[in-house]
Amino acid sequence: MHALLERIVAASGVPNLVDILAARLSPTDLQSLLLEVYDRRSSVRSPADLLADYERGRFFGAASLTPAAAAEWDTILVASVTPDCQFLTLSPMAPLGACAAVAPVGQSWSVPTVRTGEVVSDATNVLALEAALLRRAAAKHDPKTQDIVQLASTHRVVRPQAYAKPGLLAHFALSAMVSAGRDRGSFGFEAAALHAQIGAWLTAYRRYFGPKLRLGISYTLLRPGNPDARLEALRALAQAHNAELIEDAERPAASGYYAGFCFHLLGGWPGGELRQLADGGMVDWTAKLLGNAKERLLISGCGVEGLVALRGQGG
Repeated sequence: MHALLERIVAASGVPNLVDILAARLSPTDLQSLLLEVYDRRSSVRSPADLLADYERGRFFGAASLTPAAAAEWDTILVASVTPDCQFLTLSPMAPLGACAAVAPVGQSWSVPTVRTGEVVSDATNVLALEAALLRRAAAKHDPKTQDIVQLASTHRVVRPQAYAKPGLLAHFALSAMVSAGRDRGSFGFEAAALHAQIGAWLTAYRRYFGPKLRLGISYTLLRPGNPDARLEALRALAQAHNAELIEDAERPAASGYYAGFCFHLLGGWPGGELRQLADGGMVDWTAKLLGNAKERLLISGCGVEGLVALRGQGG
């Protein structure tokens, strides 16, 4: 990337071009400039150019997920979440840095727009913003409220990374959940949030796939307590949903993307391997957004196209 930028700056004839665009122009001025640039570029494009880009571009085109399959899964998921969980319809757009400003990822994980925003690449980050606003409003009435904000959504997201693994999609439907609240001590919040989220996922999977599906809960727990309410919650969930409980002590994401605890939910048909259905864990996003170290957030997400594919394999 450094060599590429050097070439672009040299071709422009403006030595400090990147600094001017990134720091010296106000966001609104940069927006006006880019809108004019893209207006001029679009004015010289032909219908043939448009069709060619649509045909070969990995960001474009219809999804393999049919409306009927999407609606069936959403109906099951809505019926499976806890009664206090709000199921939201999100905007296709998010503020610039919706992921990069709170998570240890770069802006290259999301597609920025000329209007100082970005296309949603992870619904959990947008739900975290919603949860932060709700938590802030609740704290005005009771700074120590123990109420948990439960939010969920299914949203079509866009991922611009060039994946080396074939079959990974540039845009796909992502079902996501967040649980936001205040630290209760002894991992009390975490245990309650795990019961709500993992319980909802496993209930939905049983309803969607039927009783033959094998289920598993893989977890990584750094610096566990003794006893540990998080592990006790996982054991109870595994027993209640007839799921295998598997410790994955070596998962790097526990201390990278997540804040010391993360999990995978797994599923598979008899005689086959378990495959990942959902990913989740604790993050510090609402603590950063609200400037309060006592805030806690559990997130999780599940790709819908993968569920539909697995269901077809078992049929």
